[in-house]
Amino acid sequence: MRRSSPQSKVDERAYPVRVLLRAPPDGWLLALGPTREPFDWIRQHLGLGNATIHTWRSPHTGEGHALYCRSVDDAARFLAAFPEFELADGTVAQTYTSPHVSRGRR
Repeated sequence: MRRSSPQSKVDERAYPVRVLLRAPPDGWLLALGPTREPFDWIRQHLGLGNATIHTWRSPHTGEGHALYCRSVDDAARFLAAFPEFELADGTVAQTYTSPHVSRGRR
């Protein structure tokens, strides 16, 4: 029996823009309050099918959220509406290696 792919994997392949966000330390409800729910904002301002959010985990940046959008402009609008979210920039980690950046960005 063939199993279907998780929706997060389907969305990762489908949406052209992905922004990784660090999870607020106390979670969405405490950081944003119950009246500022990102899924509701996406539904009202971008429309279903134009953006979504999934949780993700990385050894370098911990747990966070992946914002998937159809356009860079939509991603920028979301980030402006939710400044509490930080980009999950793994290049600042001491464990990050690249021929262009030595021992992570400081």
